[in-house]
Amino acid sequence: MATVEEMREELQVLLNRSEEWLHTLTGVAGVAVDPAGIDRDVRDLAGKRSRALSTLLNVGLLGRQSSGKSFLISGLQKGLRYVRLPQDDGGYTEKYLGILPSSPLPTTACPSTVTPVEADSSVPSGSRGLLRVRFAETSRDGWVDIGTDLRPGVLAAYGAADGDVTNRDPAHYQLTVEELELLLPDAALPAKFFDLPGAESPNPAYESIMRNAWAEADCFVYVSQGTATLTAHELGLITDLYNHHLQTGKPVLWVLTGIDRANQLGNDNRPAWQSALETNNTYLRERFGDAEAAFIGEGFVPVSPAWEAQAALDESEGSREAAHRNRANSRMDALRERLTRLIENGAGQVHLERIAEETRRLVRRRHRLVADTLATHRVSVEELTTQRSALRRQRDQVDEAAARIERELREDISRRIRTTEQLFGGLAHVFHQELDTVIDNGDLGLEHTSDIRRRQTRLFTEWMNAAQGPATVWQGHLRELDSRARAALHLELGGQDAAAQLVAPEPMDPGDLLNPLDERRPLGLYGMVQAAAATIGVVGPMAGGATWLMSSLSLASLVFPVGAAVAVGLAGSLGAKALKDRKSVIERARDERKGQLDQQAQDARADFVEVAGKQGQLLCDAVATHLAEHRARLRSSLHQLEERIQAPDVASSRALVAQLEPVERAGQELIDALDSLSHQARSAHPAGRAGR
Repeated sequence: MATVEEMREELQVLLNRSEEWLHTLTGVAGVAVDPAGIDRDVRDLAGKRSRALSTLLNVGLLGRQSSGKSFLISGLQKGLRYVRLPQDDGGYTEKYLGILPSSPLPTTACPSTVTPVEADSSVPSGSRGLLRVRFAETSRDGWVDIGTDLRPGVLAAYGAADGDVTNRDPAHYQLTVEELELLLPDAALPAKFFDLPGAESPNPAYESIMRNAWAEADCFVYVSQGTATLTAHELGLITDLYNHHLQTGKPVLWVLTGIDRANQLGNDNRPAWQSALETNNTYLRERFGDAEAAFIGEGFVPVSPAWEAQAALDESEGSREAAHRNRANSRMDALRERLTRLIENGAGQVHLERIAEETRRLVRRRHRLVADTLATHRVSVEELTTQRSALRRQRDQVDEAAARIERELREDISRRIRTTEQLFGGLAHVFHQELDTVIDNGDLGLEHTSDIRRRQTRLFTEWMNAAQGPATVWQGHLRELDSRARAALHLELGGQDAAAQLVAPEPMDPGDLLNPLDERRPLGLYGMVQAAAATIGVVGPMAGGATWLMSSLSLASLVFPVGAAVAVGLAGSLGAKALKDRKSVIERARDERKGQLDQQAQDARADFVEVAGKQGQLLCDAVATHLAEHRARLRSSLHQLEERIQAPDVASSRALVAQLEPVERAGQELIDALDSLSHQARSAHPAGRAGR
């Protein structure tokens, strides 16, 4: 089986061949292609090539404020520099310069992303990256380039909570930075890092950006400082992460950073960070012990980006022993190795599969026009009128069938959603049976409410995915809906005679509708369903099934998870009455919380109906798009036949056939090679082997 690197090299070759093939189309007189459209496709391929070479893993970094996420990203991508600044007294002060602004105080003002890219004229090799931002006031205008190799004060002015805005371009003084991205050449890891705001500073303005980041992430890194331990204030975010992991299976790495700042010995003669490490791991196991193997894994990994940066300076000064010691103690290479294993064990193959599929669809769309033109000009003069009549019948048949197929498909989807929805009638009983005692045996503080949420999410996930659970049942319905839609298309577009038609129908590909998340944008529920499908590599509804449904539900509940309103209401209730009659307030709050289980069961039912409806809509849209594309092909070929009938020129047609045959053959070979690579990548990652 080929390695990720070998598949990436093969994809690079195929991307180059695809670009060359597209350029050949502009030199073929008989094919109606617009140069502007070809240029757009070539730029699209350039973007895919950059992604294939630069990004094989998307990593979301989470943690409390000032946990060191930005500092850690700079270290992981080897963009952290350690400098000594001389002082008047003969001594020196230390300073660290990262690719993102960082500080011991709360720093990150908005969601930030560090994206590896190929070096080019706009982002030259050796630079510290191109900073670009999206302003809230002008977000529709897209990204605004700020510059490369910016001074720390300029970086902070755009990306730090305490940055001095006078270090910005004067035109940006009054603008609010909604999102920041650094395009980084020469990255140490082929990984895109999302640096998300701290747990204690939720900002509703960032909700859609945060949802997109959670959707796009292949894995998460939870960051904690070596100078502190986990607290109840972080438990809400960790619980959200646990719930998302439970429903999507995305891995989580735990990192204790800044151990250089907690290296003093305690009474037990151990560095203080070791005590923090043990305390944090115990904290996780006590609260998430039922998921230790998958969610907690090996627990926190201790690292120090600062020591690794010091090692680079030691090497430059010839202090090899100090450099070796600092680099070994930093443990940064061990963390990079764990991220690299994620790439090799599935994430890298998923990214390569996605790019290969996107490229195949792009080439296939252009290849259709070449193949149809070639088939049209192969028709003999004697058969022109016969073929024209056949195309007219097929065109009319498609027009007539489109509305009927869509109506019958929508009716079938609605019926199956209603059938599956009935299963939710027993969910409230399941909740009460398992959770009433848990609710009665606690004080409904942060720890207790988080424990209830964890248990409820696990209970809901297991119930949904049981043999007769709604997710499993809906998976079967999706498979049947997909099969019936394809059968209807096959029958209406020619049945057994389809292959002999002048414009031969192609299989439906719902993947044409899955939007990549390169340009993050607000996601409605339909977009979340698309994001979930794209994230898990779905090539059709039957391939997504329960994972697709649970991923969609998880994305829809992020930021404002199930039970959040209850916790907020309870806090207000206790705050107002606790001094007067604490016991009675807690008892009433417990009754209220148990009563909320019924509402949550109803909400889960409504969420399922809405998400399943959007999944069905995606299938309907795929059918409608497929029919519209086939109709456009029929009309194009019909137009060419009309032109040939009006002015038959056998010699010109023969010349065009001779010119198009090698182009068509080369395009088909590309499509086959990309399909083969996609299959190879899909078979290499665990989800693909499981038939996801």
